[in-house]
Amino acid sequence: MTSPPLAKLQVQGLVLVDTIQFVLNGDVIGEAIDGSFTLKDGLYTAGDQVVVRRKDNKITVGEIVVAETPYLQIKKIFYDGTTYTDKLAVTPVSDPANMGFRLQFSTPFKDYTGGPVDVEIFDYYIDYDVFEFIYTPVKTVSNVTAVFGEFFEMPPLLPDHFYAFRVFKAGTKEFPFTSLENVSEEFLGSYGSLGNLGFVPGDSQLLDISPYLSDNNGVQVIGSGYEVIDISQPFK
Repeated sequence: MTSPPLAKLQVQGLVLVDTIQFVLNGDVIGEAIDGSFTLKDGLYTAGDQVVVRRKDNKITVGEIVVAETPYLQIKKIFYDGTTYTDKLAVTPVSDPANMGFRLQFSTPFKDYTGGPVDVEIFDYYIDYDVFEFIYTPVKTVSNVTAVFGEFFEMPPLLPDHFYAFRVFKAGTKEFPFTSLENVSEEFLGSYGSLGNLGFVPGDSQLLDISPYLSDNNGVQVIGSGYEVIDISQPFK
């Protein structure tokens, strides 16, 4: 009887919440937090099922199954406390002049409606003759959730122009909150920046979008705008 093929397994990626453990046949063989990943060196058998679980409460969040091929198997893992995936990919742009994005939106804010949102993208610039910000809508990315959505590309901008965005409840122009009591007026007039370093031709980013939260005498409030984090680097 032929023995199952052997494989070398590597894990990398990004873990945003707590520490996760890799467990095989009840034994912890590695851990990961932030971008730091460790895994016991050695060969694994095709068909081995490596359980991925949180260290704090031992809840299983995912599983890695060792395949028959290739010999070197690299798994790129993303876990943010809600979503676990080993299939997160950075898609290259089709035109090196463009910039590519995949978006996700989430927030622990108690008055968040939940469900999908629409991210409306604007081309904006400053008219220095009257010192006025001019925002022109150019694209809406529909039904964005807490899981990274479909890849899309944006064309290059005119000089001194930038891409900005606002977030609305899906299918509406309403903010995705059940109440505005703890949402600042500053936020209601604010825009987020699409791309942390501005427009970078040829680059692709995985952008995690959320409103800025702060504490006001024990009450969670939404402040000045949006927090945008590009987590693409570990997956390139």
